[in-house]
Amino acid sequence: MTVLVMRSHKRFAIRQEARLRGASQRALRGLLIELSLDGCRIGNIDAGKFALGQSATILIDGFEPMEGYVRWAKDGCVGLRFRQPLHARALAALLNACRAPGAPRTAHA
Repeated sequence: MTVLVMRSHKRFAIRQEARLRGASQRALRGLLIELSLDGCRIGNIDAGKFALGQSATILIDGFEPMEGYVRWAKDGCVGLRFRQPLHARALAALLNACRAPGAPRTAHA
């Protein structure tokens, strides 16, 4: 059986080094692998360090920190919903930077 999932915003696949910091935690390195106007998915990270509903901040070099909260955390990935949706221009700038030749794309363990 196929399950149809309706999304409020289009998701974009990317590969970009990022850091995710939970409330009163040090930032953990991960790999931003999916981005939309209202959230993102970060892989290659210790998902056990994050709890459902926990405040978190995603940090990407060259961009303002993005505040959000954890929607889910499992299997080495964390889903984050932004407190304020990104503006279309900010999303485009982030996508362009992440997809540009020479952009750092892999997270180191």
